[in-house]
Amino acid sequence: MLQEFELSRGEVDSIVMAAQDVVDGRSLADQLSVSAAGGYRKKAVRVCNDGAYGLVVGCLEILSGQSDIVLVTAWSKCSEGNMNIVTNLQFDPFYLRPVGFNEINSLALQAARYAEKYGVTDYDAARISIRNFSNGQLNPHAQRKIEPNEETILKAKVLSSPLKESDVCTYTDGACSILLASDQTASKLTDQVVRIYGFGWSTDSYYPGDRDLSEIPSLQRAASQAYKASGLAPAKIDVIENCGRSNYHEMMLLEELGFCEKGRANDLISKGTTSLDGRLPTNPSGGIMVSNPYVASGLVRTAEIALQVSGSAEERQVNGAKIGLAHGTSGPFMQSNCVVIMGA
Repeated sequence: MLQEFELSRGEVDSIVMAAQDVVDGRSLADQLSVSAAGGYRKKAVRVCNDGAYGLVVGCLEILSGQSDIVLVTAWSKCSEGNMNIVTNLQFDPFYLRPVGFNEINSLALQAARYAEKYGVTDYDAARISIRNFSNGQLNPHAQRKIEPNEETILKAKVLSSPLKESDVCTYTDGACSILLASDQTASKLTDQVVRIYGFGWSTDSYYPGDRDLSEIPSLQRAASQAYKASGLAPAKIDVIENCGRSNYHEMMLLEELGFCEKGRANDLISKGTTSLDGRLPTNPSGGIMVSNPYVASGLVRTAEIALQVSGSAEERQVNGAKIGLAHGTSGPFMQSNCVVIMGA
């Protein structure tokens, strides 16, 4: 990537890394990766949240005047261990961890609450999986292929009711890097500058009993911050890449991001609004259902939006996409959320 802009590692002012020790299977995982990321004898910061938070930290480095060029990189090698065990470690060690809570069954509990509250069915959710897997066939970086038809989706193995294998993201290996620069420097490096108009982040209560699991208020707050900072409204967004951990969660995300009222996301999907040729194309890449390097996934979403608004997304390109929204998440029950709005 640095070669594309004719930059040496010495010209990068600081490095932001997003990774988790428990995923890499060793403590201080960044110490073995900092040199590869270009951080040798250089200011380096690591965040343990989703890679989208790494992007925000990089932006703050530049906005504060601490750096002019920042390299943000994120990775996860999920094949190193058992991700059910890894995700179990994020839960309370006295009450939730001993009964076997992990990401899959916690997401199922949340999906069931949402489905019960708004009358969402398996058939409704299946439309999202079909769209994501169809889009994924256009993405050369997709790591998971499922035949995108109703029969395949609905007959998939149940993992934790109501979620089936075809309803949720999988865990994959992968990495992503993004180069950030001040406006003046970026304009010197390339004629095709992608600008970050606004971002926001927020966190909900850690304990699920303190929340209505049919809602994700931290995402609503993060989106409000991003819209306010950018001066843009949801109606101005041309394309979305989100980290919906399941098809049910993608409905919740559309609502919390302000694209429809609570419980009405299914209407958007049934009308084809979120399809590749719809008014609001969602996950043209296939999203994390087709490739989910866990901690890096949010940074991948921002990279996908950068490709979209610059007209560089190849077969998955959305016609006329000029402003896009990327989303990253981390924590139990999608506790923490980050929103980034970008444009060409």
